[in-house]
Amino acid sequence: MAKTKDPFAELKKTPYDVYVAPRPYSFDLNEDMVNMLRSEFNADAVSSRLVEAIKGKKKAEIADVASALFKELGEAWMQKTIQLGEEYSDRTIEVVLESVDRQGSQFMVWPHVPQRFIEIAYLGTQAFLKVPITLNSLEALEYRIPQCALYGAIKEKCGDEVANLMTCKDYCLTALGTVCKHQEMEVITSMPKNTAADGYCEFLMKKL
Repeated sequence: MAKTKDPFAELKKTPYDVYVAPRPYSFDLNEDMVNMLRSEFNADAVSSRLVEAIKGKKKAEIADVASALFKELGEAWMQKTIQLGEEYSDRTIEVVLESVDRQGSQFMVWPHVPQRFIEIAYLGTQAFLKVPITLNSLEALEYRIPQCALYGAIKEKCGDEVANLMTCKDYCLTALGTVCKHQEMEVITSMPKNTAADGYCEFLMKKL
């Protein structure tokens, strides 16, 4: 039986260049970035600010004082996250932005860019290793925060009554509003589930 001719024989003789990446790709968050974010906005630091803010306040005043504080801190938290996220870019966000450049449109920006900043914000300040994303589409982005370290710290320092007011929702909702404003997106944000009632917080962002 005649030997079958190798159709790739000539190709095998031809030398070819091996692509070498210009630098190692990393899909992990930069450690220095995480440490800087955590040093300023860790659960202990934020809850301590709450303790100082409501000290000596009447019961009827606590909710308003706490809400105002969390709105201020939530904006600062996300602004810092955006600043560090842009300074310490990782391959995940670079892939998204490269896709935007190639397609010449903003199609890929929502929900992927806001989602990445949200992941950086939480992974830099919480104990878990992954933000559970429950919905990612052109219409909406939804995620959950299980066993929130901030809620736990508030409960420990201020007691169940203050923690169960869930004024800390303004911390997260303001952060979401800040990232949408940065991306110039019109989005409605809400919190369908909360830790005090449901054991976890769930946040929903709907694109207008």
